[in-house]
Amino acid sequence: MDLDIQPVRLSLSNYRDVKQLYQRAFPKYEREPWSWMMLKSKFKQADFMAFYDQNQFVGFSYVIHSHGFHYILFLAVNDQLRSQGYGSRIIAQLRTLYPSDSLVLDIEQPDPSAKNNRQRLRRLAFYKRNGFYLTPKKLEEDQMTYRVLATKKHINQHKVDRVFEWFSWPLGWFIQ
Repeated sequence: MDLDIQPVRLSLSNYRDVKQLYQRAFPKYEREPWSWMMLKSKFKQADFMAFYDQNQFVGFSYVIHSHGFHYILFLAVNDQLRSQGYGSRIIAQLRTLYPSDSLVLDIEQPDPSAKNNRQRLRRLAFYKRNGFYLTPKKLEEDQMTYRVLATKKHINQHKVDRVFEWFSWPLGWFIQ
């Protein structure tokens, strides 16, 4: 059964729950400014969606549309409902919403010396079970190296770099 989808807006009944889940699910160095995400989601290049199962808030996704693919910038499942299949259901729903193009996302690169390496490996296995492939593309940031995964085996790595031009703070405001 499909999940119900609502755009994340101030008027959303679970707006505060979405924001709190975002803050719990992602470390501060990975988060984007909330107000920037809300602003950018008003444009057709991004979808900020809350997912519901029979009126129960189960999670959210933030997807940027660019260069022939859909970049899942954030996806989180309600902490009280994890390991119940909701992450897979959200991904299945995203694949239905965007059937012809690849879904792309990044995860922390597995690293045996990382404290959370077990979590990183579980996350990689989860996405592989849900039809994602590891690509050769890596994103290097100050505190972390991320691996890019996609639902198509081959993606244009240069286009992955360009997806963030529109979203980036503050210059992304001018790129539409």
